[in-house]
This record gives sequence, structure tokens and C-alpha cells, in this order.
Amino acid sequence: MTRKPLSSGKLKSAGYDESSRTMHIEFTNGDVFEYKSVSREIFRQLMASPSPSSFFEDKIDEQFSGKRLPREASSSAADRLDDLFGGN
Repeated sequence: MTRKPLSSGKLKSAGYDESSRTMHIEFTNGDVFEYKSVSREIFRQLMASPSPSSFFEDKIDEQFSGKRLPREASSSAADRLDDLFGGN
């Protein structure tokens, strides 16, 4: 799943898979959580929000159960290289 960058407090990026209605949220500490049964509209609102961290806390964290993904499965090789070399 491709994640799009977020520049908001504790959130680093978010991605969405429409076929499984699954959203991944990456936090600035490197943790990635998976949220299931999330509508496309919720993901759209998160990405369009002027404060994604607040939107996450108000609309996602309270309504959906997140499951932390293992670190090795949560980031791609490109993400790790970006972290190492400061890529976008």
C-alpha cells in the first residue's frame, strides 16, 4: 500500500486500499497501524484536513481499532532509504 505524506504532529503518512477498506497510518516514531472497515470518505477527509492529527484523534482513533504492524512489514525498502538519506 502506498502511503502519502502528512505533515501534522505525530502523523507521518497514510495510505488506503479501497478493495479491502484498510487504512495504514504511519506515526513519526516509525510505528504503522492498520485500521479495517474504513470508508474511502474517512480517508479523504483525513488527507484534506487542515489538522490531520486532530482529525485522527477525533474521528479515527475513537471509532476504529488499530493493529500495530511489525516494523519490518510496515515499511518498504524505499521508505527505509528515504529515512536514512532524507528522501521525500
